Amino acid sequence: MCFTDKSLEFRTRARRFILGWFKPSILAAERAREEMNASLQTHWPDSPIKVYELIHESWEPPPAVAPPPENHGSDYFIVFIDPEFDIDWIHNGNGDSADLESISLAESTGARRCGHLPREQILELRRLLGQAIVNGIQGNPKLSRSLTDTAAQFLKDRTIERSRAWTLASAHCLLIAAILTAAIFCTIPPLYNLLSAAPADLWFATAGGLLGAYLSVLQRAGSGEWDAASGPRIHILEVLTKFAAGTLFGSIAFAISQSVHAPASIKAITPDSASLFMFGFAAGLFERLIPKMVSTYSQSYTAEETRKSHDTKSNPDRSIQRKGSNGPDRSAA
Repeated sequence: MCFTDKSLEFRTRARRFILGWFKPSILAAERAREEMNASLQTHWPDSPIKVYELIHESWEPPPAVAPPPENHGSDYFIVFIDPEFDIDWIHNGNGDSADLESISLAESTGARRCGHLPREQILELRRLLGQAIVNGIQGNPKLSRSLTDTAAQFLKDRTIERSRAWTLASAHCLLIAAILTAAIFCTIPPLYNLLSAAPADLWFATAGGLLGAYLSVLQRAGSGEWDAASGPRIHILEVLTKFAAGTLFGSIAFAISQSVHAPASIKAITPDSASLFMFGFAAGLFERLIPKMVSTYSQSYTAEETRKSHDTKSNPDRSIQRKGSNGPDRSAA
């Protein structure tokens, strides 16, 4: 026996030893599953099967003079969940078009991705689809389609729940990571001195923007419909992007409040650090707030430049005076 085979055998024995002490029910279930597979294989000798969970089997030992089970028509079939948690079935008979259509509909629903769900929910979904296939084989397409619709709705609901859980967990973890990072920066003197070089109001506005984005994620996770089939990474990336955008919006809010061209209304609502924090919080919470303020800022700046240009053109004496102030008055000489 080679080293690889010995390693696999040792791992198998170690696993059985650990499960025997801590999870004996798992070993008992595996032993019962092996016995069930050995028994079912005798019913279907021409079709190798490996059953994780049996949904339904219609089979009776034929008489000695009768042909094998595979020639007995539609009375003989088996529907089961295989070890990969997929629906599999064997049917030796023929069904009409409505039955085959209902079975095809159940299989198309079962082809949708569900690996993001926990194992128990996957098994529940497969049981619903297995019963839909059983009813399709038995000639009850109406009930088969009803079960397929129930399974599709179950998959949609559980997918939304899973996606919300990933979104909320990502938001909580990223916020805690940001708080810990800020605490570490404050405890290290060189980093703290680097942060202290920037105005304190800037950090208030930035923190407000981060908290506003965090609250925005929480609100949307509780009311929106999400899709978890894309995996948890896309959820983490989406939350991280929202946090980065909220932080950037908080910084832009601070810059707008300190600009000489900012509207008087903005300067009036940001007289202190607490007001800047709330201003940054609103910027992170409402995604369209900062773009609207930037538009208002640009319009105010353009209006100011237009007014100055208009004043210059409407007062030619001031223009002449400005020209004359650049040098001595030659005409007097």
